[in-house]
Amino acid sequence: MKNQKELIRRIIASFFLLFIVEIGKHIPIPFFISEKIPEESTSLILKFLATSTGGNFTVPTLFSLGMGPYMTALIIWTTISMIDTESIGNLSTKRIGYIQRCLTLLFAVLQSCALALKFRSSMIDQKAVGGSVVLLFLGAVLILTAGGLFVAWLADINIDKGIGGQSLFIVPGLLMNIPAMLISGQTESVHLSQNFMIGLVIVTLIFIYLTLFLYSAEYRINIERTGIDSRFNNSYIPIRLLPAGAMPFMFAVTVFSMPQLLLLNEKWGDTGFSNFITTYFSFNNVRGVFTYGLILYVLGYGFSFINVRPYDIAKNLKETGDYILNIAPGKQTERYILKRLSTVALLGNSYLVIISMIPLLIGLQNQIISNLAFYFGSIFMLIIILETITNEIRFLFSRRTYRIF
Repeated sequence: MKNQKELIRRIIASFFLLFIVEIGKHIPIPFFISEKIPEESTSLILKFLATSTGGNFTVPTLFSLGMGPYMTALIIWTTISMIDTESIGNLSTKRIGYIQRCLTLLFAVLQSCALALKFRSSMIDQKAVGGSVVLLFLGAVLILTAGGLFVAWLADINIDKGIGGQSLFIVPGLLMNIPAMLISGQTESVHLSQNFMIGLVIVTLIFIYLTLFLYSAEYRINIERTGIDSRFNNSYIPIRLLPAGAMPFMFAVTVFSMPQLLLLNEKWGDTGFSNFITTYFSFNNVRGVFTYGLILYVLGYGFSFINVRPYDIAKNLKETGDYILNIAPGKQTERYILKRLSTVALLGNSYLVIISMIPLLIGLQNQIISNLAFYFGSIFMLIIILETITNEIRFLFSRRTYRIF
């Protein structure tokens, strides 16, 4: 009964926080005229960006940034902690929290500036309010930044009081935008036939089953426990076949689109640099598709090491006296785990690249198929997030009934 009460309390708290975030995503900020917002602001790429961060990039609203600043700061900080583990370990929890908040603020300001620049043509006439363009721009950036920091604060509350952690705020956007991705082409809306929809449903069910199978599959490195007979020892280090999870999809389009922001500077128009950007960072040609696949693979490889962290595993084994058979503790153990993780990551990340690149390559000839790259990416993220929430609910049910004897 206690388990049910705690679970219900957490679910109510999460729904309340979700309600606040969804309301904020529909509150337009001042300084912009909605009627003047260009149609291309609702492109397929922007829809996927909004989906992967839980934001709203179609119109500038209070919570348009969504989880973007929070997620970026979290990944950057995790990467830094891997590079210099000893120095990070000496920091207090309060100091680490302060650094993470500063990083979140930094990325919130940067993303607010980018979003305000995108909608600068929709900004109200400064003469009507007696101000300047700079003041209107700074006002928009200030409001967007404050909204991004508020969402980050709500995410921390949900981690402590709710279920699903920070990823929960992405779920509503995924559910609402997945259907729109199928009909929103990169240049114009597309029509889906009945036969295509039937085939898509079948392929989607197969994709869900295959993804769940691969995500639950794991490579196990057996551990020898000191003082325990090997016949009764069942300890191992689990490495998921998809060790990067859904994070590569969440950041790949963002990284792929960042060089295009440089073309906002008119000085670089019709230059060799602009031609390079439009060739290698565009979904409209083969080179751009392979660039996207490379970015996705590199991010998958990086996130694999962020999620598994061989150095920490080797250090914990050495401190507890446990070891891998025929492998010396310390550096050799770290290298052994690193080698095994690299092999697993190669297989898992190849799956991510295949389900993204094949639709994009075929889509160069058929616009409808290209939409499936973002469609399957969104489905993949939704599967991983829901699987995480399900495991958390199971944990809440089991932890109070757990007894050693």
